[in-house]
Parts: sequence; C-alpha cells; structure tokens
Amino acid sequence: MNRRDFIKTSAASAVAYTMGHSVFSSASDSNIGNIFVILLRGGMDGLSAVQPLQDKTIFDIRSSCIVENTQQLDGDFGLHPIMKNFSDQWNAGNASIVHATGFNYYGRSHFEGQNVMEGGGGAPYATSTGWLGRAMEVSSLSSLALTLPTPLICKSTAITESLYPSNFKKDIMTDNETLLEGIWKGDMALSKHIKSTLKSYGRYDRNNQPEWLAKEVAKQMSQVGGPKVGFVEYSGFDTHSSQGGEHGNHARHLKKLDKIIHSFASYSKEVWNNSIVITVTEFGRTAKENGTKGTDHGAASAIFLAGGLIKSSKVIADWPGLNKKELFEQRDLRQTTDARDVYGDVIHHAFNISKQKIKESVFPGTQQNLNLDIWG
Repeated sequence: MNRRDFIKTSAASAVAYTMGHSVFSSASDSNIGNIFVILLRGGMDGLSAVQPLQDKTIFDIRSSCIVENTQQLDGDFGLHPIMKNFSDQWNAGNASIVHATGFNYYGRSHFEGQNVMEGGGGAPYATSTGWLGRAMEVSSLSSLALTLPTPLICKSTAITESLYPSNFKKDIMTDNETLLEGIWKGDMALSKHIKSTLKSYGRYDRNNQPEWLAKEVAKQMSQVGGPKVGFVEYSGFDTHSSQGGEHGNHARHLKKLDKIIHSFASYSKEVWNNSIVITVTEFGRTAKENGTKGTDHGAASAIFLAGGLIKSSKVIADWPGLNKKELFEQRDLRQTTDARDVYGDVIHHAFNISKQKIKESVFPGTQQNLNLDIWG
C-alpha cells in the first residue's frame, strides 16, 4: 500500500474521539468552555469549500473544480452549497471562517504536515506533545482518548487515559474484571488502569461513522462534570483526481464534515452556548486544477468555526490573490494568517488562558496577536 492509499483508507476507518475531563471545573462552569476538534486529514481544498467570488482568476485556473452555485457569505466569498448545516449556523450568527491560513509548512508531505498540524511546532517532529494537549495541561484538564494510540494533538505530560472500545460482545467473557485483575495486578503500571480499562467493556458497536461519534462526544460533553474537549478525525480530502466542484469527491467529504458539525450541534444543546467547533487540516490544495481534474498538495487552506461562543459570523481573510505572481511558488494559495494564532485565540476565549501563557506553553514561537473579533 502506498502513502496515498494509506491516507485514503486507513484514516477514514480509524475514526475516534478524545475527551478532556476537567479537574477543577464541571461542564456547567462558565469560565471554561468546550472545544470540539475535527481533524480533516488529506488536505482540505479551502478554495472549493469557501470559494472567492471577487477574485475572478479562479475561473481561469479551474474548470471542473469550480463550484457554480455557492451560498454567498459576505460578498467576497461563497460557501460550498452542500454545507447546509454550517450555513444555518452562519445565518444564526454562530459560525465564522478563516481563509488563507496554514501552519507555515510547505513540504507537501502528509506525514510531516499532519505532525505539524497536531504538534503545533515550527517544523515537523519539533515536539512530542500536541497543542491541544498542552492547552489542556495549562488549564489543568486531563484527557481521555477512545482511540489507540492517543492522537498526538491531545498528548501532553498531563494524565491521559486511552480506552478503546472492544469488538468482543459482552457475553463472550463473563468475568472480565477477575481475568484482568489476575493478569495486571502484579504490574505496577498496568494495575493502575484496571478500572478505567473496564469502562470500555461492553461498548460493542460497529458504527464508526464520524457523525455518530460526534453525537457520542456531544452527549458526553453535555453531562454535568463532563469532558471539555472532544475530537473526531475524518479523512478523504486528498483529491488528486476527479475532485469535482459542486458535486463529486470533494463535495462528498464536505458533506460528511457538515454532518459531523450538525450531529455535534444537535446533541450538545445543553452546552452549545459555551462551545466551539474547529476544523484542522494539514495543508490546502494547489490553486490551479491539474491534468486529472483534481488538485495537488498545496499551502494555505481554510478553517471552519461554529458554536455558541461565536456571536458574529464573518470571513476573516487577508486575501493574497490568485494571480500567478501572488501564489506561493506560483502554484499555491499563499498563507497570510498563521493557523496557530487562530487556534490560540480560540483557546484564549474557551479556556480563559492568557495570550502570554499560550505563547509560552501552547504555541511557542508564535506572536498570538490575532483577535478574531467574533466573540460575545
């Protein structure tokens, strides 16, 4: 299996979520908000998801990847029409978009790019912890991961438990607790995790669709004293060929993203007003359509934000332009906003962490001067 096939198949089937349980705050604590992260693996095409309307160059460099009937957002940008649920949040004043954003990574490698988007460092493999994990650590939040291994984005020196739902039905073994204690009780490390491991016993369910997992995350986060951080990953955005425009492969994946957002919103009503949903992707796609009616690995993309913490819908963009001389290396949408500054502002408002602390502990090496100006 080559790298491209790996990105297309394995990540799509390895859907999971993580949750952070607050040490000092409950789910109703107004000082600590909730963050739900959607990792979009493969490199989402921001120019298709949120197409520029005033920059007519896009019609010269794309044909089959053009989205004809966008939902107008602010006069300068149009939302892909398949994202109807996100559009509803936009109309309610609870959604925003940051465009021409990225992680200052230009190597065009999925593996390096995904390490950067999860680690939040200045270069691939620059850190062994994740930016969300570091934020949870600063806020005294521990994490609970229902995936193996714990995703890098949630790793920190804070307490992390990994619970992976078993595929064994409950009636296969009738005395799991006795069996597990017998095996692990003599091990100093494993004996501490007997009770937490048994929590996953009986969670037999073959439904690993990300929108279903988003529902489960929302239900957990809505509980009193529930998690403050949720996580779902979805793959498929590596659309090198037959990408499509209003319809096709990329539209199908955007529809899945829209369902994830809708599912979380529908089942998190108790905490929605104190929550924010954010998307993360490793890079964007080339501005110009390639010879196989697709796009290749690029630079900047777009970030979707939704939730009750947002009180003003807007597209935040320092638009770089799509003329050849304006593109990065004459091929990619140029990054004008550091994604780490975007997520830093989200963390600042959701977790009540100072910008100085974010600069020091969450995203070292960044300026953290960005104010999205979308908050209540």
